[in-house]
Amino acid sequence: MASNKTIIANNRFFILAIILLILGVSIVWQLFAPTPYAPTSADEIVLHENEGVYNVNEQMDFLVDKNGKWTLEDVQSPQVNAQFQPASGKSAFGLTAGTYWIRTTVTNQSPLEQWVIRLNNSVIEQFDMHIIDVQSDNPLHARMIAKADEHFYSYYFQLPKNDSVTIYMRALINGSMIIPIELMDNNTFLSKLKNEYIFFGIYYGFVLLMAAYMLSLYIFNRMSVYLYYSLYIICFSISQLVWNGLLQQLLGADSQLMAFLLHMFGNYESIDYFFFISSLWFGLLFLGKILQIEVYAPRMMVVYRALSIISPLVVAASLFHLPGYETLAILYESLFAILLVISTIWCMYRGNPTARYVILAAIPFLGLAAPTILNTYSLMQESFLTHYGFQFGAIAEFLMFSIALSYQIRQARIDKENAVQEMKLNEQIQQTRTELLQNISHDIRTPLTIVQGGIQAMIHGIVIEPSENEDMLKSMYDEVLQINTFIDHLFELSRLKQAHETSVLESTPLMDWISHQFDSLQSIIQLAGHQSKCSVSVDPQAVVKIHAHQIKRVLANLVNNACKFSPAGGTIHLSASSKKGIVLIGVGDEGRGIPPEHLNSIFDRAYKVDPADPKSGSGLGLAIAKEIVGLHNGAIWVESQEGNGSRFFIKLPVDTFRSS
Repeated sequence: MASNKTIIANNRFFILAIILLILGVSIVWQLFAPTPYAPTSADEIVLHENEGVYNVNEQMDFLVDKNGKWTLEDVQSPQVNAQFQPASGKSAFGLTAGTYWIRTTVTNQSPLEQWVIRLNNSVIEQFDMHIIDVQSDNPLHARMIAKADEHFYSYYFQLPKNDSVTIYMRALINGSMIIPIELMDNNTFLSKLKNEYIFFGIYYGFVLLMAAYMLSLYIFNRMSVYLYYSLYIICFSISQLVWNGLLQQLLGADSQLMAFLLHMFGNYESIDYFFFISSLWFGLLFLGKILQIEVYAPRMMVVYRALSIISPLVVAASLFHLPGYETLAILYESLFAILLVISTIWCMYRGNPTARYVILAAIPFLGLAAPTILNTYSLMQESFLTHYGFQFGAIAEFLMFSIALSYQIRQARIDKENAVQEMKLNEQIQQTRTELLQNISHDIRTPLTIVQGGIQAMIHGIVIEPSENEDMLKSMYDEVLQINTFIDHLFELSRLKQAHETSVLESTPLMDWISHQFDSLQSIIQLAGHQSKCSVSVDPQAVVKIHAHQIKRVLANLVNNACKFSPAGGTIHLSASSKKGIVLIGVGDEGRGIPPEHLNSIFDRAYKVDPADPKSGSGLGLAIAKEIVGLHNGAIWVESQEGNGSRFFIKLPVDTFRSS
């Protein structure tokens, strides 16, 4: 029977895996943690050559446009301009949907003239930029800018050496206000863009393989758990495409499909939330199946059913452009994460082995996605991890869930194999039981028929000679005695194990005991009219731990069988040897032998090679012998060829060796 144990079932390995995953997540946090804001006295960004990327948030001011109606001219007016506040490195402003104005001053002291300003948030509803020449007499004179063709909001602008400009930006968003802004030269921008596309190619290629793998599992296994997980992967990946701005770039702003999506959902952020909430819905259905909530956590089924009903409603709500929908979606995500943790831990506590895989998948996913969630609530500022944490966490999660689903496939295969084996075993037991009952019925019915015939003759007054009457009574007595013996053997066989457990095994010197037994058996062989040959080559110091009477009975049964099936005057061979802690006892005859097709069955209960042969006996002697030898941790078998006799062997373990 196949084993169903896995390395995850080992508590020590499981705890070690948790520690290593937490340690790995902590290291990633340390490597990609946001750079602490260092206050400076400068009130502008000064550009130098080969300094890479400038964090605009450290040197910018922001202003909340509560009504969303201010124009560039309005925010440049002294009254409104005085209301700007320093951002102090802050890029996330929490769930404060609305319109923000950003202002920063840039002075170029490098020989490079082409620069790029970039907003690392593609789901923002609107982003406008105005570059005002500080030296211009006209405060509304703006330099030429051009939007870059990439997945984020990026704009090219020219800034000659020693020139200064004031940049005004207007951002409109309906969800969490996240406005991380970077400024870099063109070469740095292109290099960064190249690295991002390489990362996206690897990530989405991996995601496509995972989705195809899960769909293939569903097609071949027809288990809904694989369909739910593949839909989860697909919806999650589309939401990430929107979040990273790749869907907008792939379809193009002027495409009919993009126009249709914007018409349906209103803005990019609602598209993102639609697919993300859909992925959580399918993830909920997947977890309900894989965790077997109804079995391991039935009390939580109420919460799961409620969320299963709420999820499609939250998804559908994105189509109606409801005010505050984005905030509702973010709160739903947080509730889902809390439910995931509680239900998984509870199912693991109740003994669900698959929950261990879910925990190992949840640690890197939630650990690496946490910065994004914290960034949403303005509890952590922008960094590489806050923007790409979901992707890194998803890779780890997909791998762990693939292992978990492979475990389920393996477990289902093992359960199926065990069920088939159990069914075959039950069929064999039933067949053996039927054959045993048939044999018992035959062995009892045959002598009863003889007894019944004699009794009927007496009842009907059939006249027979006195001598024949005596023979008939003797025959009837013999048949009744045979039935009684058969029943005694059956009863003894049924209680043999219990009797062996209550009896005390004796430490017996093998040489003395086997020599004495062979002497007694040789006398029986001679009385039966046969010859005997005896060979004993055992270690004189060997000691066996046996129930002497039971082993003696086994030897007597084998010798009686050898005498019954040997020709008159034939030779019975007795042998005993010891080697490497094993005792081997043999009883052989020169009879007709046993056909090969019967060799594997002669130790079964009530089995007879030739039921019509009167020498066959009850068919229980060898079954009793096998039971006795087995209870001594030994083995019994036969070697035979038709026409060349049979040799029965008993193997017993040596307990100790006596000192000289």
